[in-house]
Amino acid sequence: VPTTPGTSVGITTPGVEGTLTATLGSSPASGTKVYEGGSKVGVLGIKLEADVSDIKVERVKLDLDNVTSGNSDQQIYTKIANTIYVMDGSTVLASMPLDATTVVKEGSDYYITITGFSLVVPKGTTKVLTIAIDPKASWDTAYDNDSWSFTVPANGVRGVDGAGINQY
Repeated sequence: VPTTPGTSVGITTPGVEGTLTATLGSSPASGTKVYEGGSKVGVLGIKLEADVSDIKVERVKLDLDNVTSGNSDQQIYTKIANTIYVMDGSTVLASMPLDATTVVKEGSDYYITITGFSLVVPKGTTKVLTIAIDPKASWDTAYDNDSWSFTVPANGVRGVDGAGINQY
């Protein structure tokens, strides 16, 4: 079977341009509590929809935003969490340490871009990615009632359609 340059394994719509829509998933719910020593605690759901073509999703960029007064954005990775995951159900697609080597400051916000995975969303279907974290084994009780948000900035999810074109 001939393949179109730029397409990849898993795409059943070679040569076809598509669209990717990413919206907030209903699970995990906003306000999820995270406890010391947890493992793969879901903190954000990203609902992905592929139209016209299959879309191979390969990247998720997240804004690590502190919504608590008095503390800073970077404390989510310096004080609260060790590792971040992109998951398809219970399957880990990719993981990265949350630290100064992976988190980047842009303006006043802190971001992490998770790559190294490939999830095909077949055309006309939806899939939900779960962003999960491993909380640190312990933290200072000063953080017990703090909250942070994980959000996807504009163009934060990237996939490739059947024509080999990046879709955001």
